[in-house]
This record gives sequence, C-alpha cells and structure tokens, in this order.
Amino acid sequence: MNYLLKMQKISLKLCIIFALISLLSPGNLSHAQELDAVVDVDVSSINIDIRDRLSNFKNDVQNYLNKTRFSDENIVNDVRGKPYKIKCTFSFFFRSATGVDSYEAQLVVSVQRNIYRTDNFTTVFRIKDETWAFNYVKGQSFYHDDLKFNNLTSFLDYYAYMIIGYDDDSWEPALGTVRFQKAQNIVNLAIANSDGKGWIDNSSLKQSRSAYPSELLNSKYENFRKAFWIYHFAGIDSLQYGKKQALERIAEALQIIGKIKKTEIRSFIIKQFFEAKYLEIATTLVDYYDKSIYRKLMEFDPDHSATYEDYAKK
Repeated sequence: MNYLLKMQKISLKLCIIFALISLLSPGNLSHAQELDAVVDVDVSSINIDIRDRLSNFKNDVQNYLNKTRFSDENIVNDVRGKPYKIKCTFSFFFRSATGVDSYEAQLVVSVQRNIYRTDNFTTVFRIKDETWAFNYVKGQSFYHDDLKFNNLTSFLDYYAYMIIGYDDDSWEPALGTVRFQKAQNIVNLAIANSDGKGWIDNSSLKQSRSAYPSELLNSKYENFRKAFWIYHFAGIDSLQYGKKQALERIAEALQIIGKIKKTEIRSFIIKQFFEAKYLEIATTLVDYYDKSIYRKLMEFDPDHSATYEDYAKK
C-alpha cells in the first residue's frame, strides 16, 4: 500500500487520505479469489443430430468453474458479508464437430468486479478467444490438475487464473503475479503436450493465449500494472470519496498506459484494456476539467476515436 500513500500525498487532500486509509486498508480490502461464472452456449453451427452430445456442456462447465477452488483464501464481501466472488461470463460458440468427441469453438470472456463498497460493477477483462480445439464426452468427470494438461479443463483453468489475476491487480499493484504465473505454467504444459494451436503463435500481430501472461509477467509492463491499479483503486473506487482527485488519478493512469503504448505498439494487454474500458473511460471523464484528455485518448486508442470524439463535446 506504500505506493498508494505516495501518490495520494502528492495531490489528495489530507481528509481524503485518511478516509481512504481507513476504508481501503489491507484489512478491509476484498480480494476476490473465486468465480461466480455464468456460461452460455451457442450450438447453432453444429448439426442437429450432434447437439444432444453437448446438452450437458453448459452445466458441466459452469459447475466446474464455480465449484473448483483456484486459491486457498476465504474472502468476505465488503458489502454483503458473503464470500466475494468474481462475476464473469463464458460465452461459447461451437464451430465444428469431428469424430465422436472432438470440437472447435470460440469463447468470449467478460469479467466484472464490484466498485468498492457499492453495488455497482466495473469491467476489468474482456477477450475473444477464436481458436480452441478440445475433447468432450457427455457425462464425463471434470478434474482440476495444475500439473497435467487437458485440452478442456486446462483451458478453463487458464482463464480462471487470468480472471483472478486481473481482479487481484485491480486491488493492489502486482497482487496477481502468482495467478498469472499459474496461467503461464498452463501455457507451457499446453505447448509441451499439444500442437500448441491457440496457445502460441509466432506472429506478433496475432493474439495467442501465451501473449497475456507473458506480457503481464514482463518487467517492461510493470508500470502498466501499477496504472491498472491506480485506474481502479485510486480512480473508479475513489470517485465516491473525492471525485476531482479520483478523475485526476484516472487521467494519470491513462497517460502512463499511453506512454507505454508508444513503445509497445502491439501490446495485447493494452489493447485488451481499452477494448474492455473505452466506454467507461469516455463517460467517466465527461466531468474532468481538462478536455484535452480525449485528444490524448484518440492517440492511445485510435480504434475507439469516434467514441472519445463524441464524449469530448459533452
């Protein structure tokens, strides 16, 4: 928490500092460590006579994600007094079926976490995985094993660890490192025990599962991870305590990320950040006093320039 104190001593009023120390101290923080996953399945591209084989897939995957312990911590929700779980959706789009139990599908993962001491949520992670080949047999058992690769459960484990890691990083700088390392370990197992399709790609322009933990664990993205935390913890979470100062922290975080983007123009984690956050960023900064931030956002995130331009006029 020393980094937060350092940042706040620079620019926040003393009363805001004391309020945040009291409310957001390590003893009070809720680091979500388990999942509240909702699974959706689209089998419209699969032949009708094959769809029955997948009739249990939704419940099987949802039960696995929600009942598997991916950590050894019991965390209490700060608002409801119940175990805090990360809200996420897994939307599977089946593309083909070969043989008796072989399938190819796409996955869209979206993850939200509570804004501190509110019933509102902020999106922290959203990604589309376009290449997943796996085996599934109706009625099969699902086993969690970090040391053995399975093209179905290891895939789910990878995303569980990425989700938890991102959530952790939003509460405290680099808190998600252990989770990202576990995701990287799964990548290594996949490469060693499969054809690596979807897990690694030699093209710097094409997303693969290896890209995300690799970047997040790379020291050159250390400031991105700090900025990710500042954006959420000292920004979005703190709007309710001091809006002006929180907006300044959000703008500061975005400029840190933008500076990294200039040297790491193909960064997948930065692209994913803006894909997940651009609308929230645009709407939140409407009340920020320096409208030039929108011009900078158009440079940092040209894919969403039209949105930033629209909100700059409000």
